[in-house]
Amino acid sequence: MKSLTVRMILAGALALLALTPTLAPVARAAGDASPFEVSVLGGVQALNQNDTALPDHFLNVPATATVGYRLDPTWALEGEVSWLIPIKRSVDLGSGVSQDLKTPDILTYQANVLANLPVGGGPWSPYVTGGAGAVTFLSSTDADRYPQLASSQTAFAINFGAGTHYALGPHWALRADYRELAAFPAKDAAGLSKNSKADPIWMERGAVGLAYQF
Repeated sequence: MKSLTVRMILAGALALLALTPTLAPVARAAGDASPFEVSVLGGVQALNQNDTALPDHFLNVPATATVGYRLDPTWALEGEVSWLIPIKRSVDLGSGVSQDLKTPDILTYQANVLANLPVGGGPWSPYVTGGAGAVTFLSSTDADRYPQLASSQTAFAINFGAGTHYALGPHWALRADYRELAAFPAKDAAGLSKNSKADPIWMERGAVGLAYQF
């Protein structure tokens, strides 16, 4: 069910990305503002259970910063860095045993393509986005960390999602963003693999914040 839902979301995002060049451009006159935009967002990020790394669902708080460059009224490039601040919670370790645990601190860094969707003017500017990069699980052997990592582990990752801007003025906007991210640890990644096998680690993030266009 999880994989079917992900495939449906990905297919819809790719379809919207393919259609946007044929649609009317977003209502913004050239030269109205600089093409550069920065955003700061925070929210909740869930790390899903899998067989080789996480025995239960974990929740972290993402602190996200982005820098974007608008190519034209529709298309933009965006770089993103997030620090996932772990939250301790009761985790089922199997056989009826539970323990208060949290993940290691996690860094994600992604390069994305963003497509703005035409809405006929107004303050709203919805978009779809997707890209690739990496996720680093920082080393920690503290007793309340799961998994405990003697050294940091970095994995290739992809992401896709959607969001919107709501203009507050010529430069400022509120931004809401939903993102699905999948990390793919190596088969021999210590703490993230088991018996020469490593399952993808799926994460869902919902975040809100402020965007500033120079």
